[in-house]
Amino acid sequence: MIVENNFMKYLSTAPVVGAIWITFTAGFIIEINRFFPDILSFSF
Repeated sequence: MIVENNFMKYLSTAPVVGAIWITFTAGFIIEINRFFPDILSFSF
């Protein structure tokens, strides 16, 4: 019980949350660029 509590406290620290957020953001951008390449240059 104490180990789980300490582990949850560790997961809620700023570096861990920041690393998870950056990983999620990078994966999201990579997947968007995979399905919609060159989205910054619309050629009509």
